[in-house]
Amino acid sequence: MGFLFGGKGTTTRADKLGDFQINSASYGEVVPDILGTTRVSGNVIYWDDFTAHEHKQTQRAGKGGGSKHTNITYTYTVAAAIALCEGPIQSVGKVWVDKEVFDYPNPNIQLTLFNGSLGQSPWPYVVGKHPEKALPYSGLAYMAGVVDLGDRGSLPNYNFEVRGKLLSTGDGVDVNPADYILQVLKSAGMGDVQIDGLDNYRRYCAAADLLISSPPSMSAQKAQQIINDIAEMTNAYLFWSNNKLKIVPLADEAVGSWSPDKEIKYDLGIDDLIPGSDGQLVLYSRKDSSECYNQASVEFINRSNSYEKEVVSFEVVADVQRNGLRPASVKTAHYLYTKKRAMYLAEQLAMKQLYAKNQYTFRLDWAFCRLEPGDLVTLTDEICQLNKQVVVITAVNEANDGQLEITAVGKPPGTYSPAKYDVHENERPFVDYNQPVPSISKLSVIQPPGDIAGDELLLAVTAPNGWGGCNIWVSDSGTAYKQIGTLNHRARIGSLVSGLTDTGTTCTVKMSYGELKSGTHIDAERGNTVCWLNGECLSYETATLQANGNYVLSGLVRGQYGTTAVSHNAGEEIVRLDEALFRAPYRTEDIGKPIYIKCTSMNIFGGQEQDLADVEAFEYTIKPYYIPEVSNLTLYTKYYDLGQGVKSYDVVATYKPPNITSFDTAEAWYRESGQWQYGGNGNGQVIISGCELGKTYDVRVQVKDVHGNYSQGVIKSIQVVMKSEKPNTPQGFRVSFSDRAYFNWLEVRNADVDYYELRSDLNVGSR
Repeated sequence: MGFLFGGKGTTTRADKLGDFQINSASYGEVVPDILGTTRVSGNVIYWDDFTAHEHKQTQRAGKGGGSKHTNITYTYTVAAAIALCEGPIQSVGKVWVDKEVFDYPNPNIQLTLFNGSLGQSPWPYVVGKHPEKALPYSGLAYMAGVVDLGDRGSLPNYNFEVRGKLLSTGDGVDVNPADYILQVLKSAGMGDVQIDGLDNYRRYCAAADLLISSPPSMSAQKAQQIINDIAEMTNAYLFWSNNKLKIVPLADEAVGSWSPDKEIKYDLGIDDLIPGSDGQLVLYSRKDSSECYNQASVEFINRSNSYEKEVVSFEVVADVQRNGLRPASVKTAHYLYTKKRAMYLAEQLAMKQLYAKNQYTFRLDWAFCRLEPGDLVTLTDEICQLNKQVVVITAVNEANDGQLEITAVGKPPGTYSPAKYDVHENERPFVDYNQPVPSISKLSVIQPPGDIAGDELLLAVTAPNGWGGCNIWVSDSGTAYKQIGTLNHRARIGSLVSGLTDTGTTCTVKMSYGELKSGTHIDAERGNTVCWLNGECLSYETATLQANGNYVLSGLVRGQYGTTAVSHNAGEEIVRLDEALFRAPYRTEDIGKPIYIKCTSMNIFGGQEQDLADVEAFEYTIKPYYIPEVSNLTLYTKYYDLGQGVKSYDVVATYKPPNITSFDTAEAWYRESGQWQYGGNGNGQVIISGCELGKTYDVRVQVKDVHGNYSQGVIKSIQVVMKSEKPNTPQGFRVSFSDRAYFNWLEVRNADVDYYELRSDLNVGSR
């Protein structure tokens, strides 16, 4: 505030704001897709023309008005656009401006709606004032206008009631959950997913008046989580069945024109239930009484109270009077916007928490494969004192032995229809789970390059039909064995029908088991069809099945992963390297030692495993796997004058590393005589310092991979001698500029170079 004195008047001037303050703009915010009707605050996406407007007010005072006082204040306006959600939307209802509420449209709002239709026109104000900034924001619903800010430098606190999409599926305000789920799947790129039972679920939600809208506080969520939340909130089961998504309402009583499915699928008894290892037909568990809640509370958004959060509760009065109040934790249901709907959900939750306290687990054979979650069955078991107890299935799983393991919860007494299927009058097929176990036909042990396996053995087995997998045991003595894993797949193993030269690109293979599928040339180059052929990795492009059952593999890419393409004879084994092989890790110190491998097979039901003593042991000696060497190894000497007559020489080794992804480094070792000494490591060059004039050095370069293993190494020799020739002119001279000039050239190696001169003239050697 300032005062200016002059004459008989005074002036008071308010501080003038210099910039607009944004209070609701965030970069990278998720653009919500509003289904139904909800309240949002929006996000400022554009502002411009922040303008201060000066206002003067003059008052005269004193005798005869001889003095006057002028008060100067400022008000401000700004052109702003506030993004609401993804469009197109139907309309905007109420608008909250600070503490005032208006129905749109109203001049006090000072904003105009752009509903987010595709191809909508830009805001005319920006088109006229700043055409270079005029964006249409196609597909985005937003409000825009020139806002009178008063004497502050920020927008009022706006909130908007947005009437979004799918209003016609509900009551014109909220959305039917069935259509909400379809929209979520469509937005996730799964619009072609079929949902079994969707029409029945839609009728249930409409009859129960369980209509929903998008929550006011929306963040990025997985489609699966959104759909599961809606299903739970509407008291429904959602699950996959026969490659379809299925949804089943769980309400027990009829609502309006909708009636629940009370048809019993099966009456299950002693002839149907498969006993467990302890002889029990049904495993019964009951919630602790402290967990049998008789009060359920639901937090919802009350639209009639300006979208404020509220909580409603429902109590099972009879149980409260008998056992006292046992409240459950509050359930958040911000998809609901009316008290009536929240109360209905609270009632459903209270009944479910109280009466679904008994859980039953039992097993059936595959004659009952029709059963799925949501189905009703009855259980009769004298041990558990069950006599046609009605239960609803909550989960169906396949046990390790191939049987169906079913979990169900109790249903309250009521009127149910008779069982739909009667299996007791029919002779069910007998399944023999004790079928004999065939042994494996062959075990192949492969040690491929480090890019494929590293310190791992690949175990491939073939076996006859009826084989259901095997446990793998290893011993280093042939007496005491340890299980290291389980193999459930037969490998694709075959043999060459005819020989293959080191340059051949086609071969014929007879498979012992499995099929070979064709790929593309890119698949072959990337090793997606890689095979192991007696020490060589190769991939094929096309696999053509012949009438005699053989395969012709063409478009071969040879010598992959650092292996060498060599000739192969007819009859050599070829193995497709894929996920059907078992990976058995070993330690580096185990190289050179024999191990003994046994495979105890099981039948197709995973039972009747062979006894370890009855299985033949396979002996294998672990070898170092092949690591390719460096190429183009070159040695040369480099001279240094250390001063005072002392000269030093380096031996420089340059090379090209092998083209393998598991390459770590290359180590150089040297010797004049006797033991090898470490000279250093590098990727393309190693410098060995301190070498003496006149002596001959052997240099060995070994490749080390990321697994810590080494190649055999490449050896070359060099004698350190004086090189008195005239130095060659440096080649490859180039200059680059940034904040300074950088000069580069290739090193001169034909002479012992003392130094290089960089001159701007031709007077070599002069200062």
